[in-house]
Amino acid sequence: MMTPPEFGFFGTMRRNIFRGPGYHNWDFSVTKAWTFRERFSVQLRGEFFNILNHPNFTNPNGVGGQLGNVDPSVPGGFGGDGLTPDVAAANPVIGSGGPRAIQLGLKLKF
Repeated sequence: MMTPPEFGFFGTMRRNIFRGPGYHNWDFSVTKAWTFRERFSVQLRGEFFNILNHPNFTNPNGVGGQLGNVDPSVPGGFGGDGLTPDVAAANPVIGSGGPRAIQLGLKLKF
């Protein structure tokens, strides 16, 4: 049984006793540029985030469901989690652990 130390003390547990899942994310981009005369050019770009569509999960959520707030001494406060880092942090940006995303772009330079 794990019990928290007295207030003001660190306790006797060594660091990194809880392991979390690794983070593996492959991003890929392809570009093609065309030049028309000397002044005009076009660039077509395709970007693929998490191209292998590998799931990346966060560490188990702790008290209050906040990331990094894992306290195994609180009953019922420690458990598994199925959230990805972007969803758990309420910041669903492209390329931070979510499902595969594809982005296409076209740039005209003159």
